[in-house]
Amino acid sequence: MKITYIEKRFSSGSAGLIETANQIISEYQEQGFDLTLRQLYYQFVARDVIANKQTEYKRLGSIINDARLAGLIDWRAIVDRTRERRGNSHWGSPASILQSCIDSYQIDKWADQPWRPEVWIEKDALVGVISRVCHELDVPYFSCRGYTSQSSMWDAGQRFEMYMDDGKSPIIFHFMTHPALI
Repeated sequence: MKITYIEKRFSSGSAGLIETANQIISEYQEQGFDLTLRQLYYQFVARDVIANKQTEYKRLGSIINDARLAGLIDWRAIVDRTRERRGNSHWGSPASILQSCIDSYQIDKWADQPWRPEVWIEKDALVGVISRVCHELDVPYFSCRGYTSQSSMWDAGQRFEMYMDDGKSPIIFHFMTHPALI
């Protein structure tokens, strides 16, 4: 959904970045993914379009913001997974809440397996990339947000102890930023 809220002229360099952004966005949308601004930035860095510097991230963010306001980038193509609106759930009838329970019912796919996998990712930016496959495989996932807090580590230790008491081996798949991108 591209909506023009302001008229803006872009330099040829900025127009090229907007065109590249739309190409990257299209690639990901074709696969069923949306992107955060940081994910888009890392795609620019990985493709050697811009340098991996905070100033370049801020510059790209400013161009993308202006391009969205100018109706050149789809508003739904870039998401913010760190700021969520929260509120109470509502149902139209007792039958609809019961249907919601039925739709939410899941059998633990790992109950009879010798392992208890979890996926840990370094950055929130990757949540949209892994959430679909983790949901499909019934594997919990967790964003370390740069580093794992002591509270999160303690919680994990308690879970892993429970898994081991049940005769299962906990396995962590930890995905981090490639050192070349740091």
